[in-house]
Amino acid sequence: MGFLSRGAAPSARSITTFLMLRAIFLTLTVGAGIMIVQLTHADFAVGPLYVLLLLGYVAGAVLQVCLRFGASPVPAVWALLIADVLLETGILHYSGGIDSQFSLVFGLSIIAGAVLLQIHGGLGIALFASICYTGYGVIETEGILLPAAASVSPVAETGFLFRAYMHVSLFFVVGALAGYLAERVRQRGSQLESARSKLKQLRLDTERILEHMSSGVLVVDSEGKILAVNPTAEQILGVDKNDVVGLDVETAFDPLMPEFAREVLGALGAGQGRLRHEIAVRRHDGSQLPLGFSTSILKDGGGAPRGVIAVFKDLTEIREMEERMRKADRLAAIGELSAGIAHEIRNPLASISGSIEILYNELELAGDNKHLMELIMKESDRLNKIISDFLEFARLRPPKRRSVSIEKCLDEVVALLANNPAARNGIEIGVRHRDGDVVVELDEEQMKQVMVNLAINGCEAMTRGGKLVIETRRMPENQARIVFQDEGPGIGPEARERLFEPFFTTKEGGTGLGLAIANKIIETHGGRIEARNREVGGAEFSVVLPLRAAQVGGQVKQLAAVAGSR
Repeated sequence: MGFLSRGAAPSARSITTFLMLRAIFLTLTVGAGIMIVQLTHADFAVGPLYVLLLLGYVAGAVLQVCLRFGASPVPAVWALLIADVLLETGILHYSGGIDSQFSLVFGLSIIAGAVLLQIHGGLGIALFASICYTGYGVIETEGILLPAAASVSPVAETGFLFRAYMHVSLFFVVGALAGYLAERVRQRGSQLESARSKLKQLRLDTERILEHMSSGVLVVDSEGKILAVNPTAEQILGVDKNDVVGLDVETAFDPLMPEFAREVLGALGAGQGRLRHEIAVRRHDGSQLPLGFSTSILKDGGGAPRGVIAVFKDLTEIREMEERMRKADRLAAIGELSAGIAHEIRNPLASISGSIEILYNELELAGDNKHLMELIMKESDRLNKIISDFLEFARLRPPKRRSVSIEKCLDEVVALLANNPAARNGIEIGVRHRDGDVVVELDEEQMKQVMVNLAINGCEAMTRGGKLVIETRRMPENQARIVFQDEGPGIGPEARERLFEPFFTTKEGGTGLGLAIANKIIETHGGRIEARNREVGGAEFSVVLPLRAAQVGGQVKQLAAVAGSR
C-alpha cells in the first residue's frame, strides 16, 4: 500500500476526463475485438467480450462511487488500472491470444498510469502488464489454456520469447517515456499556473495602485483609443470611465476639452512625452480647470511605441493657495505701511478731538454752529474708531489659547446681544448644540469678538425681523463647526468675492473691518470662515476650528483601546 500511495493525488478533473476517455476507448477496443472475432470465427460466441465490456463500465462506476464517499484517489486509481490490465488480458485471450493485435491495448493503461500517477505509476502498470502478458503467454505456450478464438496450434517457445521480450521492452519504454512527458507537462502546467497567478496578482496590484493614486491617469493605445482611466481621473475630468474607455481620445474629450485631447495626441504623434507643464481645460459642468500635465510614451518589450500615458493633477487648490499667499503678502505690506500712517494720524486726531470737545463745552453755540460742532465731534469719534479697528486688524495680538467651552462662550455672546440695539428689532436668537458641548483650544476674548461680530451682522441683515440660529457641530476630522444662520436677503454676487477684504462693506456707516478682523482671528487659530447663501433664503456663516489637543488625544486613546479589545 505504501507504493500505491506514492505521488501527488490526481485532481478530480483529471480523473473525470480519464474516465470519459476510458469509456470511449473501452467501447472502441472491445467493439473492434468483437468485429474481428465475428469476421474470422463466425461460429464463436462473443458473449464473453460483452461481459468484459460490462465489467469495464462497472469498474469505472465503482471508482466514481468510491471517490464520492471519500476514498483516497491514488489507491482507487491504482485499483482501476490493475483491473483494466486484467480486462485487457481477457480481451487478448478472446481475440487471438499472444498473436492478437490487441496486445498493444496494454499501452493505454500504461500511459494512463503515467499521466495520473507520474512516472512510477507508468512503470508500475508496465510491470504488471508485463507480468500478465508473459504469464498468459507461458500458459498458452504450454498448452494449459488455448485462446478462445485461435484456430492454430500453440506458438512455439522461441517465438513466444521474442514476442515477450519485445512487448515487455515496449511496455517499459512506453511507461518511462509517458511518465517523463507527463512529468514535464505537469511541471510546465505548474509553471504556467504560477505565472498566471503572478500575472493576476500583478494586474490586481497595478489596478490598486491606479485606484489609490492621487493623480489622474489616462492610458491610450497607438491608435488613440482610451484603454484605462483611474478613479481620480474620473473625478478630475467629471467623466465615467464606462462612457469613455474604448473611444478615441479626440471623440471623448475634444468637444469640451480640446486642449486635453491635443496634448495626448501630440505626444502620440511626436513619439515623445512632455513633463511638468500646465494646461487649462473646461469640464462638462462648464468650470475652468487648471491641470498639471505630464505625458510619457508607453513602449513594448522591444522598445516600439504602444501608446501614451497621461498623468495629471488638479491645480485648483494650489492656485487658490498661491492667490491667498499673494494676497496675504500684499495685505501684510500694506498693513505695515498703513499701520504706521494710522498711528501718526491718531496723535494729531486726539489733539483735534480734545480741542473740539473743550470748545464745545466752553463756547455757547446755537443753531447751525452747534450742529456743525456736534458733527465734527461725531465724525472725529468715527474716525478714531476706524483707526482703532484698523490698528487692531494690522497688529492683531497672538491668541492666548486655553480650553474653552463653546456652549459657555455662546451663552455669554447671547447675553451681550440682548443689550445690543441690532438684536432688539423683532429678532429671535436660538442656539442648538447638536453633539453636546464642544471644547476647543482658543483665545476666549478673541473668539467672543468673532461670534459677536457674526451675530450682529446676521441681526443687522434682518431689517424686518427674523430668527438667528447659532448651531454647534462636531466634525469627523477632529474639528468643531459653529454656524450662524439668518433670514436676511443673503450675500450678493459682488460681496461674495470681497467679503473678507478690509474696508469693504455694504452697510451704511460700516468700517468694513469687522469680517476682516474676524477672518484674521480665525486664521491665527488654524481655522477658517465659510460663507454661503441658504437654499431657503438668508446667509450662513460657518466658523471651523480644530478641536483642543487633549480632546483629540482622548479620542485616539479611546479608538486604540477599542481596537485592542477587538
